[in-house]
Amino acid sequence: MSDVVVARATGLGFAYRPGEFAVRNLDLELHRGEVFGLLGRNGAGKTTTVRLLTTLLPPTEGTGELFGRDLRHCGRAERERIGVVLQSESLDFVTVERNLTLYAFLWSVPREVAKSRAEEMLELFELNHVRRRKPWALSGGERRRFQVARELMHEMDLLFLDEPTVGLDALTRKRILAYLAARAKRGLSIVFTTHILHEADELCDRIGILQGGRLRATGAPADLKREYRGSRFVEAEFDRPVTPEEDRDLDAMLARRNPEFTQVARSAARVEFRAPDAEGLVAELAAWTASRGLRLVRIAVREPTLEEAFVGLVADGAGLEDDREDAS
Repeated sequence: MSDVVVARATGLGFAYRPGEFAVRNLDLELHRGEVFGLLGRNGAGKTTTVRLLTTLLPPTEGTGELFGRDLRHCGRAERERIGVVLQSESLDFVTVERNLTLYAFLWSVPREVAKSRAEEMLELFELNHVRRRKPWALSGGERRRFQVARELMHEMDLLFLDEPTVGLDALTRKRILAYLAARAKRGLSIVFTTHILHEADELCDRIGILQGGRLRATGAPADLKREYRGSRFVEAEFDRPVTPEEDRDLDAMLARRNPEFTQVARSAARVEFRAPDAEGLVAELAAWTASRGLRLVRIAVREPTLEEAFVGLVADGAGLEDDREDAS
C-alpha cells in the first residue's frame, strides 16, 4: 500500500429524502494498492457508500474525490479507471466465454490479451464447464463467479466489490481472495464489502465499520480487535464438572478481584471469560482451582476474532442515530 490517495471523502453524505440520510459525515481515504473492507449490518449504508464513490449517486452533502477529481465532475476518464461488481445482476444473452471477450473489447483490451485473460478467468472462477452456456442459465454461485470474472477482464486502478463471494464455496472463496490479494500487491486498490468477517480479516489492510450510515470505526483488523475493550479471552477447562457451590464461589471471587472479568460462556467443566488483564485472570483461576481441589486440564488465552470485535463495537454504538438506507 502506497501513500497515493485514489479516492477521498470529506463529510460526504447522501439523503434519499430531505433529512433521511443513508450515509452521513463520511471521512475516508483509499490508497493505491490498499484493500479496504467496508463492514456493517444490512441497512448500514455500505451499498450507498459504494455508489457515491463510483459516481453512481451524487453526494447531497460534503465533498469527495476520485483520482484527484471532484466526484460531482467525474466523467469517462475517471470511470474507465474503476471496476464495479454490485449485488444486482446484469446478464446478457451470449455465452459466458463470449461475454468475457466482448466485455474486454468494450474496454479496448487487445484481442489476444482478451482471449488469454478469458481463459485465465474461466479457470480461476471454475467456469470452464459452463463457458458455452448463457449467463442467465447458470446457478446462483456460477452467476456470481461470472460477474466478478467479467469485471476483472480489463485493467483498472480501483475495484469495488459488493459482496463478491456470496454463494461461493469455501475453496473457491479462498482462491479468489488470494488472486485479489496478488492484484493488490501489484497496485490495484480494492473496496470490499462482505458479511463474511474472516474474509475481511484475511484480505483487508484496513476496515471501516458502518452503522446507521456513519463510520463507527476504522483501522487495521488487528487494531480493531485490540480496540474491542482491550480485552482478550481466557478459556479454562477443569478435570471434573464444577459444582453449583463452586460456580458461585468462582463468580464471587472474580467479582471481588476485578469486576471487568466478564463471563461469556460456561459448560459443566469449562468456563470462558473476557478480560482486559488476561494474565491476571489466569493467575486468579490457577489459585482458585488449587484452593478447591480441582485440576486445570487446559487453560488458554486468545485474541478476539474480528467477528467478536465487530459485534462488540456495533453493540457499543447501538445508540447512534439510525439513519438507514433502503437496502445495504
